[in-house]
Amino acid sequence: MENDEEEEGYVKVGTRFYRVAMRPSGAVARHRLHYLESCYLCKESIARDRDVFMYKGDAAFCSEDCRDEQKDMDEALHAAARRHRLLRSPSASSSSQAAAEAAASTRPPPVMRRRPTIANLAARNPPVAAS
Repeated sequence: MENDEEEEGYVKVGTRFYRVAMRPSGAVARHRLHYLESCYLCKESIARDRDVFMYKGDAAFCSEDCRDEQKDMDEALHAAARRHRLLRSPSASSSSQAAAEAAASTRPPPVMRRRPTIANLAARNPPVAAS
């Protein structure tokens, strides 16, 4: 019995895997992969005769503007993650900081301040019965 199904292979590009049908010769790189068909950011179709702007290995973009916008978003994300790590990680600078941390651990965690609402004001000031 002959197997008429095409053999499938996996192609690793950057951090994502894509299933692609193998050619009879086993050459995957000869045909265009689906992640090159549309812009990673705006999802606009990328025609076969247009330039494709790549970023981080597996992200295809229709223009330099889309690619630069994605780079800016990635940089902002990395900066926010870096700030978050710095705020959460204890720095070993002095013993006075360790004493301050010990005092802070006995206090309740800080509460985020919210703008007052009608419900909050009503809960804080119980209604007065009119006589």
